[in-house]
Amino acid sequence: MQRVGRKWAWILVAVGAALVAGYSTLVWSMRTVQATVPTRIVINVVQHKLYLYRNHKLFHTYPVAVGKPETPSPRGEFVVTQKAIWGDGFGTRWIRFSAPWGIYGIHGTNKPWSVGTVASHGCFRMYNHDVEQVYALVSIGTPVTVEGITPYVKIRRPINPGQIGQDVVELQRLLRLARVYSGPLGGVYTPEVKKSVETFQTMVHLPVTGVATLETTAKLLEYTHQTGAKPGYLVRPS
Repeated sequence: MQRVGRKWAWILVAVGAALVAGYSTLVWSMRTVQATVPTRIVINVVQHKLYLYRNHKLFHTYPVAVGKPETPSPRGEFVVTQKAIWGDGFGTRWIRFSAPWGIYGIHGTNKPWSVGTVASHGCFRMYNHDVEQVYALVSIGTPVTVEGITPYVKIRRPINPGQIGQDVVELQRLLRLARVYSGPLGGVYTPEVKKSVETFQTMVHLPVTGVATLETTAKLLEYTHQTGAKPGYLVRPS
């Protein structure tokens, strides 16, 4: 009986090891599949909704709290740059994205009654169980598009290469509508933006400086009005 018992013990150990190995392989495979499935986030500030897309299809819709008028949420096209657990007012998960003029992210909350309202300092608050699901499905580099009416955005300064801001997003948006820019609406005046400004200045017979002067942006607004576009909207690429 002792030998039989030892034999069965070794069999059970072998089976257990195989199951553990199989489970590890399964978990690794799931993580690999998860990492390779195209994923993106679209947030509509007007609707107070976050849309999560997986494999080019809508996976789930979540309610979010958005920024107050005095602390508006950024609009534009960004990417996830950080995943962390901050706790307290940030709930159980924190997902930062690349708006360059501040620290903005998608996070949980200890004020669940505020979700779905205009309540935040610019970030997007979610129910903790919702943000945990989103957190598990996104990775560093996942695209984040924030769209909606932006009545507070006016270009009030000449914008130079290297500068950042929500008004740079607006400049990029107008250049895209003018069909001279095809890059992201990321809020950074990159060399690509400078080249697009120069192209537009050439088109409308302005001095070619590469600086988005107030005269240049006025011409851009005039040009986009002629196309019938609504200047107060973030427009996704066609």
